[in-house]
Amino acid sequence: MSTDNVWRDDGACLVCGPDNKSGLHLHFEYSAKGARAEGEVPSHLQGYAGTTHGGIVSAILDEAMYYAVAAQGMPGVATGELTVRYRGPLYTETPFVVEATCERRTRRFAKAKARILSEGRLAAEAEGLFLPVQATFRSREARQAMEAGEASNEDA
Repeated sequence: MSTDNVWRDDGACLVCGPDNKSGLHLHFEYSAKGARAEGEVPSHLQGYAGTTHGGIVSAILDEAMYYAVAAQGMPGVATGELTVRYRGPLYTETPFVVEATCERRTRRFAKAKARILSEGRLAAEAEGLFLPVQATFRSREARQAMEAGEASNEDA
């Protein structure tokens, strides 16, 4: 978050940022039913040889849950708690699918679940608690419009 209390999507997110040269570039499809993305983890994000680092697995699950919660009308949230269960290796350079759902939403919090499937098996699953934050969120599109000098009231 910047010093002006605005969280900006600058396109550099490790998981979904299109401008992060080292990132995963996942594109999430999301709706009231949840969020979903497909991808592959590049080898430079490995832990042991050929296996995705556990922190990267956790980040993928966290991001998917964020999108599932945002789709429920809560885009201004931050992860308050994250529990990850690693069920098997997520191999690098191997296709995977991550899916998430928002299980419960109140004014004060949201709970979500996510899982990563690869090669027909469960690689990891997670549960998360998401809390509203007192900040203005600006989507990447709104930020680009503002930088171009266009008027925009879009806060994501």
